[in-house]
Order: sequence, then structure tokens, then C-alpha cells
Amino acid sequence: MSKLFVVAVVCGGSLIFPLAGSAGAPGTVTCPQDTQSFSGTAFDLIVPEDGFCTVTNATITHDVILQDDAGIQASQTSIGHNLTTGADGDVRLSQVRVGHDVNGGSDTDYHLELTTIGHDLVAFEPLTVQTGRNSANSPGGPVNVGHDISITGSPDGEDFVFDGFCNLTVGHDLRITNRWVTLGMNVGDTCSGRGVPAIGVGHDLVLTGDSALPGFFGPSALEVGGNNVGHDLVFTGNSAVPGGYLEVADNTVTGDAVCASNTPAPSRDAGDGPNSVGGSDTCD
Repeated sequence: MSKLFVVAVVCGGSLIFPLAGSAGAPGTVTCPQDTQSFSGTAFDLIVPEDGFCTVTNATITHDVILQDDAGIQASQTSIGHNLTTGADGDVRLSQVRVGHDVNGGSDTDYHLELTTIGHDLVAFEPLTVQTGRNSANSPGGPVNVGHDISITGSPDGEDFVFDGFCNLTVGHDLRITNRWVTLGMNVGDTCSGRGVPAIGVGHDLVLTGDSALPGFFGPSALEVGGNNVGHDLVFTGNSAVPGGYLEVADNTVTGDAVCASNTPAPSRDAGDGPNSVGGSDTCD
């Protein structure tokens, strides 16, 4: 009898056992730093400290883990559970699906296009968070986050801090809190001028305790414009240095638009219109 397999006949049926040496579940892979690339299937993919990995046409059934000072550029890739980073990370995703969370350490860059995140994007003291187009030469496209985006704090001692959001849909809340920027924060305001959608937020859009500081190009601004908000828009306790400004305009808000304790008070550019608000409005 062949030693490669055994056929058992039971009640007129057969049970065929697998061949010896057949492939099992995918294992954990550390991105090889000689090629700095990975394609194929893994359970977890680890990008080691100070490393970089270009991930293309890959299926990661569980997590992608970036250690400190590591970067990833992923395209046409599925991540079953989480993508997490240590400090000083670099995350660039295009045509990527993440099953649960993207969760990063301080001083991390996030550039997202054509990407779906099943649950939350949590960015702690990031250097930048940008959605809709990763670079001038990239295809650009929508970013969908199933539940919340939470961005809080700013990196330590950085001069070039900027956030820009276009072509973004958030299922529940988008919250940007206790953050300063030196090159500005654009939450939907310039998207229509570039021919792309702004932001759709299913529940609340909240900016609280954020500051526009001077940077390389002079005073910066916090601009919130052209967005659709399913519940409340809250813009409170924000500030801009002299020469900078705060702007809340052209938003469509189903619930209340709440602006309070901002310095200076939010204003509108000459080409901007008022917010359309279903409830009370203290922003116009």
C-alpha cells in the first residue's frame, strides 16, 4: 500500500487524508530588507525597526506591524485585522482594505487613497494625516472609514505639520483634538476646487483645542468647509496666531453647528457661503 495516503471506505463512502507535507496556514513573515518588498500571503507581516516594505498584491490574514522608524507602501492588498505602527512611522496605502483598525504611534505620516478601513483610524501625535491623493503622480480616490477617525496631539518639535482631508467618508465620528499645525489644516475646504468630494461624516465632526501656528510659509489656518455632517459640527476652543485665521463655511449639518471660545472667531472668505444647518447655528 502506498505510504503517501490512506483511503478508508466507510459505509460506501471514502475519507481521503491529505498528502504528507501539504501546505498549512500562512505564517508570520518579516519583510526581507534585502528586497524591501513582499507579495503573497502571510498571517502577520512585520516591518522591522528602521525598515521599509513595498507590499503589492498581498493578503495578510491578520496584522501588519511596523516597528519604530519603519515604513510601508502598500497597494492592491488586503489586511484582515489591524495595521499598527510604532513611533516615527510612514504609512502610504492605495487600493488597500484593512479589516479593523489603523492605529499608529507618534510622529507618523499617513497618506491614504482608494482605501477602506473597517473600523477606526487612530492617529496619536501624527506628523500628517492626508486622504484622497497620496502624491501628484498617484491615482487618488476615496477613503472610507467604517466607524471613527480620532486624531489627537502633535509631534514633538516638528516644523512641517499639516493635515488635509478630501474624498473621505467616516461612518460615525471624525474628531481632531488638542493638535497644532504649522502648515495648516484643511478639512474639506479646498476639495471642490480640485474637482473631488469633501467629507461625509455619519455622526459628529469635532475640532476642539486645535491651533494654527506660524510655519515655513507664515501664519497658518484651520479651514472646515463643504462637508456633509449627519449629526453635529462642533468647532470649539480653537485658535490661530495673528495673520492666520479660522474658517467654518459651506457645510451641510443635519443637527447643530456649534462654534464657541475660538480666537479669532471663525470667518468666511469672499467666495464662501453660509452653513446649511438643520438645528441651532452659532457658527454664522
